Amino acid sequence: MRYFDYTATTPIDKEVLETYIKVQDSYFANTSSLHSLGQKSNALFEQASAEIKDLFGLKQHNIVYTSNATEANNLAIYGIVEKHIRGKLITTKIEHPSVFEVFKNLERKGYDVVYLDVDEKGIIDIKQLQREIDKNTILVSIMWVNNIVGSIQPIKEIIKIVSGYPKTKLHVDAVQGIGKINPDFNFKDIDLFTISAHKIYGPKGIGALIYNQNIDLYKRLYGSSAQYGVKPGTIDLALVVSLCKALKKYLPLTEEHYQYVLSLNRRFRSKLENQEGIIFNSCLEASPYIINLSLPHINGETIVHILEEKEIYLSTGSACSSKLKKPEKTIYNMTKSELLATTTIRIGLSHLLSQTDIDDLAQEIGEIANV
Repeated sequence: MRYFDYTATTPIDKEVLETYIKVQDSYFANTSSLHSLGQKSNALFEQASAEIKDLFGLKQHNIVYTSNATEANNLAIYGIVEKHIRGKLITTKIEHPSVFEVFKNLERKGYDVVYLDVDEKGIIDIKQLQREIDKNTILVSIMWVNNIVGSIQPIKEIIKIVSGYPKTKLHVDAVQGIGKINPDFNFKDIDLFTISAHKIYGPKGIGALIYNQNIDLYKRLYGSSAQYGVKPGTIDLALVVSLCKALKKYLPLTEEHYQYVLSLNRRFRSKLENQEGIIFNSCLEASPYIINLSLPHINGETIVHILEEKEIYLSTGSACSSKLKKPEKTIYNMTKSELLATTTIRIGLSHLLSQTDIDDLAQEIGEIANV
């Protein structure tokens, strides 16, 4: 079995799993309970949260733990926007569905939403952002690393632009960048950002919304004051500590893993970039962890199933929308080609892969392209 869908999810790291089991067994008491067992659990919760903040260089931010990044993105966007009856919102045409569909819903509710264009590399036009942002802009939401092609947005420049409008908040979906790309910006300069554990060898079932403590988010859920009232309810301490464990293990390894995966990416490209019938949609400057390509003469879903029969597993695009059977919107907005957008496959790389894995995958895709 050869797995190339690490962009969709990663296997849980053994040390992280051991941490999860230990905490679930030894710290089962509710973190809100007043008795000593509850206070013991709460102390571990506070320690894990403090360590996560330290990893990101944060002192003025709150953390709200969620079930996943989709929930975190929803809480972030609605938390800002629903405190305003009307206003202008800015996002891009290639956001993850958990962001893009939220803005579509807000647009239906009467908010003025601007969807920034992207070029053939999947990068926004900074000048368009400068033209569109104004004093009535409530929120700008732009992902750091695209989940389909790996394009890396100029977050540092975006922060600088948004900072010129004190009433405008910046939200960044950082899921595909954390533990994979070293940022050229400071997380403390972002108003709200979202992460997910299962993209960095942590458990499924936990993400986080991390936001500046000066922001008063609109409350959509009621029941307790836990997690600043943003997501009330009992906290799964084992998941929180496991997220912390994954971050502590993999953030320091970001550069080492980046360089290795970059070498795998280049090796794969070198074997197929000149082959007829294969078009690379991911540019060289994109995250090396994501390779998106199209075989224009064959449907992407068909390729996935052909490879599956050989126990090679990859995807056509976002796992959150893979069953919709529509042209992939990121590819379409980059290429303006419905053909390329319906014949795309996404390869998610990892430091766990070997050169032999890469060679075998390239050979199999090359043979499909020659059919």
